[in-house]
Order: sequence, then structure tokens, then C-alpha cells
Amino acid sequence: MKKKLLMAAVGAALVAGPMVAAHAAGATLYGHMHMSMDRFDNDVNEEGFMANNSSRFGIKGDEDLGGGLKAIYQVESGVFAADEGTGGFGGALRNTFVGFSGGWGAVKLGRHDTPYKDLGRKLDNFNEQVGDMRNLIGDGTNAYVTTGNSFDQRVSNMIRYESPNFSGLNAVVQHTSNNGSDLAGNAFNKDNSLGVNWSAGPLFLGAAWNERGNTGSNNDSTGMRLAGSYTFNNIMLGLLWESLSDIGGTSGHDRDAMGLVAAMTMGNNKFKFHWLDADKYDDVADTGADMWAIGVDHMFSKTALVYLNYASVGNDSAASAQPASGNAGHGDNLATTVVGSDNTVFSAGYILKF
Repeated sequence: MKKKLLMAAVGAALVAGPMVAAHAAGATLYGHMHMSMDRFDNDVNEEGFMANNSSRFGIKGDEDLGGGLKAIYQVESGVFAADEGTGGFGGALRNTFVGFSGGWGAVKLGRHDTPYKDLGRKLDNFNEQVGDMRNLIGDGTNAYVTTGNSFDQRVSNMIRYESPNFSGLNAVVQHTSNNGSDLAGNAFNKDNSLGVNWSAGPLFLGAAWNERGNTGSNNDSTGMRLAGSYTFNNIMLGLLWESLSDIGGTSGHDRDAMGLVAAMTMGNNKFKFHWLDADKYDDVADTGADMWAIGVDHMFSKTALVYLNYASVGNDSAASAQPASGNAGHGDNLATTVVGSDNTVFSAGYILKF
């Protein structure tokens, strides 16, 4: 009798096991390693670097809860500095969240890039490389930026809703109160952001809005960004424009920026170019800058590519923007900035995804 009961229990477990497994999807481990060799020149200093550029790894997955509902999760860590051998697996978390998804869209809770930042990333052919757009847009690296008010941010304590796709149209809404705090630092300010994107064949159009709180000021900083691209045959052309107001909580501390992007694919190669211009601040003379970058990617496969880039920034007499910075995902640059200087950089890089 005992043997029969044991056999029945084992049989039930074998039947139930696949039923449970059918609902629970396994976790996926993924990673992104990016190294480059760079040579910088700012008219005063010239120096070369071996740079680690936002290398990271993550775990993501989902579980079918039935009725079209899924539990979703992701943990992504900005890890190891492969050039210096530091950091280990204890880097700051990147987009990390738990949530639910279904036919109605998705809700995520945790830490995430803003929809405002997402829109800029859609057009940037130099993402995390020298010449990254964020060196000029989003008020990321100019000498007059107030710490904590760059608009291309990943924010903590956020709730995010992503709509389903309606004939090419989707929207994203994200909010963080940061537990009621306006502490100094990019990751701690209150933040609200909205993005709307539309795609139809070769055409893409997007708009995003961002509002950020400021320490010690009743003025919120706001940003509006518009972007569009069109792809025909193997050529992509795109435009981006943004307007920032009350940067750092200072009334009238405003600036606009615009950019042109282009790319052409030929076999396993992509030739890429962009030009950006950031106006001076409305309340500070001679603080404008422009940047152009040109490069080529060679793709060995979907996961491995090498590139060769050249980027140049021209500064007005009171500006000190650079063609590469940590705020734009690049690991190393010249430590000493030179106000009013021209900055150039050559870069050869390798990106491996797994």
C-alpha cells in the first residue's frame, strides 16, 4: 500500500512539474562589454586612454500569470571597469524594475531611464562613444550646468507606464517623487516625464517632455524634445530639437539645441555622421558650442562590432563642452577642461554583447 501511495505521489509530481514550468519562464542573463582606445586634444593637453564605456550585465525574465497577464523583472548592473580591473560586480544599478505586462501595456516600478532620455537614444549613432549627443543636448557637460539637472537621466523611485502599440503609436509616462526629496545629485531630484512615439514604415516621429525639481528653488526645470527620422533604401536621415527652461532652478537660465543625424549601411558596415549645435544660455554670454562626429561601424555579427570615430567640439569663449564624458556613457576623457577651446578625439572601439 505504501509503495502504491509513493508511486502515485511521484506520478503527480511529474505531471505537475511541466504544468508549473509552462507558466514560469527562465531568467535570461545578458551583457554588454565596450572598450575603446582614444586620443584627446584640447589645444592645451593631449593624452591617450584605454577606456571602459558603460560595460554592464543583467538578468531579466517574466512569468505567465494567466489571463494574458505576466510578471516582469529586470536587474541590470553597471559593473566592472575592464580597463582598470575595478568595480567587480558591485556597480551602480542601471534600469532595474519589477512590474506587470498585458494587452493593456506595462507598469514598471524601480529605477529607469526617462522617456525624455529614451527619445534622444533612438537617434544617436554614437551612443556611449565619443561624439555622443549627450555631450551637448540635455545640458549634460557644459561648465554652467548645475549639478543634478542634466535632462538625460536614469531616475530612482519611479513608476512607469508603457502603452501598447496602436497602429504605430505608443506613449510612456513616468513619475518619481523620490520620496519627497529634492536633494542635490542627478539621481535624487523629483522628476516627471512623458514620451509619445509614432512609426509608420520608414518614418519615425517622437516628442518628449521632462520636468525636474531643484534643490533650494521653487522653479522646476523643464525640457521639450522633438525628433524624427526617415529611412530610404540604406540611408537614414534624422533631426532633433530641444528647448530647456529654468535650468538648475534659475529663472531665465534657458537654452535650445538642435542636431542633424545621418547613417548609411553597406553590407556589414555602417557609415555615420551627426552635427549638433547648443545655443548660448539666455542669461550668460558666449556659452554656446557645436559638435560634429563621423565614424564607421563594422559588424562581424549581431553581437560583435568594431568602430572608428572622430569627433570635434568648438566652444564659444565662455564654454567648455567636450566630445566625450561620463555623463554620456564614456569612461575617460581629459581631466582638465579649457574654457573656450576646441576639442578633438580619435577613437577605435570594440563592442561585444552576449
